[in-house]
Amino acid sequence: MSENEFSITRGTMSKDLDPRERIERTKAIIFDLHHTITKTRESPSELLRNILAEFKIEVTDISDNTLQEAFEYMDRWMARYQVEQNVGPHWGGKAEDWIQADRIMLERLGYEFTEQKILEIEKKWKRETKSADFEWLIEEAIETMQVLHSRGYTLAIATRRHDDPTGKLKHAEVTDLISCIEWSGVSGYAKPNPYTLLSVSKQIGVNPRLCAYVGNYVDLDVIAAKRAEMVPVLTTWANPDEEDKALENTIVIDSVDELTHLFLGS
Repeated sequence: MSENEFSITRGTMSKDLDPRERIERTKAIIFDLHHTITKTRESPSELLRNILAEFKIEVTDISDNTLQEAFEYMDRWMARYQVEQNVGPHWGGKAEDWIQADRIMLERLGYEFTEQKILEIEKKWKRETKSADFEWLIEEAIETMQVLHSRGYTLAIATRRHDDPTGKLKHAEVTDLISCIEWSGVSGYAKPNPYTLLSVSKQIGVNPRLCAYVGNYVDLDVIAAKRAEMVPVLTTWANPDEEDKALENTIVIDSVDELTHLFLGS
């Protein structure tokens, strides 16, 4: 899309304001990370395959579909476990938290390992996923954040993950632009629950209705934004099929830098 050619899906964003008026009133812009303002080197399945190979575990006969199914099976188990154990929103940051879940996933793939071996695999996983070589901020996102910050917007991060992403933001040298970083991968707190978005709103002292939330998935990001009563912005550069799923009142942009044509100053 060229300048000012963003789209707003049909509908009325609130009873008293149309979508463009809500954009004009926005004071804070909150970002998702993964494939919204960051890129990744490889998929989780590819990363798991490579890590297992490093541990001399034979994976050549395991299909990508089988790996993905094992991930999804573990995710379903973990979602139930986290609620049953009543863990907090930042649970999962320690490798030890994942031993039981990893065992379930690996057994699904036909492997049985000692607890120590599983812990070593999980520690390797965390080192990789936390590294700037695996996930990094794209240049146009950094430039866009600089422009928006210079225009007076409060910028923040609300992301669905178990590990604190502050290190990635420090590596990209954008922490001076960001007023708040919130994260959770725990069911009940993580998106599409609006908990992280509303937590950011509270911490930065900006009413949720004066916030915009930028993400790349309709079923996680747009729904969370709507539940928080924020302006939902869907960016489709990494997931173009998501545009067809966009809900009413969603602002759809192709690339992150189009935000500079939307938000002209708070």
